[in-house]
Amino acid sequence: MVEETLKLAYGESSEFIKDKRIAAVQSLSGTGACRLFANFQKRFRPDSQIYIPVPTWANHHNIWRDAQVPQKTYHYYHPESRGLDFAALMDDIKNAPNGSFFLFHACAHNPTGVDPSEEHWRRISHQFKVKGHFAFFDMAYQGFASGDPERDAKSIRIFLEDGHHIGIAQSYAKNMGLYGQRVGCLSVLCEDEKQAVAAKSQLQQLARPMYSNPPVHGALIVSVILADPDLKKLWLEEVKVIIT
Repeated sequence: MVEETLKLAYGESSEFIKDKRIAAVQSLSGTGACRLFANFQKRFRPDSQIYIPVPTWANHHNIWRDAQVPQKTYHYYHPESRGLDFAALMDDIKNAPNGSFFLFHACAHNPTGVDPSEEHWRRISHQFKVKGHFAFFDMAYQGFASGDPERDAKSIRIFLEDGHHIGIAQSYAKNMGLYGQRVGCLSVLCEDEKQAVAAKSQLQQLARPMYSNPPVHGALIVSVILADPDLKKLWLEEVKVIIT
């Protein structure tokens, strides 16, 4: 399940998957992936904080609070225009201390539905390079923003093209209707295979006292669908229908 899930985020023929540079574990849906990363951040960057957009999915605040990671916010939504407050967002990125952690919604921002354009993402990525920031993407709605999972992963692909190390939370609660099965994945792109092996080991250690092992049934459903070309094609068609 994990390998097929990584292809959705990083690309079907991703060099990072081929080079085994990604530390990834199955999580309890997207919520569990976020919480596992928050604990990972707290353990290995204990003096760091997380910048969270205003507004955001309310549970983001609970997750990083309970992991004891200090929070700050950054501008995102502009109520008057009902669009992205891009200038203020960029100012917050520029003014944050170098090497800060930022939480982004990869697509279909919850609760506003407002996403940066491709050009916006490229400018954000460039500024992250300048500042040395780390981006963590919560991708709970892949396929539900545009109807195309590839297009909905564009923000992530831009950061990958620009050479960032990133983290990603993925979930099948919405796009496969598996709310009750709690199927998700946490991945962190590393410097090389050796670092990825070490990072995965640490993620597994963190998961052990939290939920030990994730449920199997939902993961098998995902694996069967994504590994079978005909079933995957059908799923992609149905995802597109959902938003039309």
